[in-house]
Amino acid sequence: MENEFALLCQFLEEMGPEVIGHNSELPVTEDQLNMINKFAAGGLNEKEREELLPTLIQNEKALHDLVQAIKSRQR
Repeated sequence: MENEFALLCQFLEEMGPEVIGHNSELPVTEDQLNMINKFAAGGLNEKEREELLPTLIQNEKALHDLVQAIKSRQR
């Protein structure tokens, strides 16, 4: 489990400062949600994480979904 949190911390550190004007109204596609869940499980490779990064930066809902996926794995 610690490895997964280390991976998440590394990912979030690479995001840089928060961007003002995130659009929380953008829908999260089924493919994006699958990637988010796979990321929460520690299953994305570097290329896939790079592909997911813009979604998480631009869409607060996607970031919220990531947090929820991580929380659900902790139970």
